[in-house]
Amino acid sequence: MHELNPSRFSGCLLGLAVGDALGMPLEGMRASSIRKRVGRVRDFMDAPWRMLKAGQWTDDTKMMLCHARSILERRGVDVEDTARKFVAWFESGDWRGIGGSTYESIRRLRAGVHPEESGARGEMAAGNGAAMRIAPVGLADCLDLEKLRRDVREVSMITHANPEAVAGAQAVAFAVAKAARGDLQPPSLIAETVDFIGPCAVSERLLLAEKFLSGGMEPEEALARLGTSGYVVETVASAFFCFLRTPKDFEETVSRAVEGGLDSDTTGAVAGAISGAFNGLEGIPERWRRGVEAAEEIIGLGEGIFRLVSEGLAA
Repeated sequence: MHELNPSRFSGCLLGLAVGDALGMPLEGMRASSIRKRVGRVRDFMDAPWRMLKAGQWTDDTKMMLCHARSILERRGVDVEDTARKFVAWFESGDWRGIGGSTYESIRRLRAGVHPEESGARGEMAAGNGAAMRIAPVGLADCLDLEKLRRDVREVSMITHANPEAVAGAQAVAFAVAKAARGDLQPPSLIAETVDFIGPCAVSERLLLAEKFLSGGMEPEEALARLGTSGYVVETVASAFFCFLRTPKDFEETVSRAVEGGLDSDTTGAVAGAISGAFNGLEGIPERWRRGVEAAEEIIGLGEGIFRLVSEGLAA
């Protein structure tokens, strides 16, 4: 019997937002610059050049909220409703760092292209834009992994019609699902994830992360080798590395993730979602729970998805 717990569901979504907000002012910086100018990253910081204050998050959380709200309103994953919410977010103008593939895809949606056809294609579409936002789908489908596989693919394709982008999102959703239902075992997570998503570049890089973990490699070197750019293969491997290095320590996990630099907000968001689902809401330091933007709404969305899944289980 799975151990469903509302704390894991809220911890997942708030953990994503916290990781995103922690990495927000560091986005684009190299790890060496972060070490020199900031040292260890333990607190939210203002980013006046982005017109964002300490604790505010980026497009990663904006898009996660589109998924979460749609799941609650539609009582499950609904591709067309999710796409409509992406368009409404786009039209609000509050983009906070929208990626190129996402921007072009939502422009196509606005022009009337169907969500099945709107996603960016080709090698340049192997970004982390689906993986960064996918956590609510992992929660909603945590008890049906085949449905999770299908739903993640369909909602990822709205913006990223690339097999690696889809595989990366499936990897993150799988880890979130395992954590949410209480049967994530850190030592076997990478092997199970690779088995779930199948042979691909995401799997190869995850296996490299596992090798670095078993060898006790320091996070600075591991993230430099695994990569922390917007390429989904790098993001997923680095986020999994940070989580699995310190699975019971949310603060250390997300701090190390954002200190890798470059697409620091997304590495932090993915690591934060998995760690938050594993450790629950109470595993997130109180100063971060209090200081992150829209915490109450995000916690409420997590609780709402928990109730939805629990009702399905009861039925």
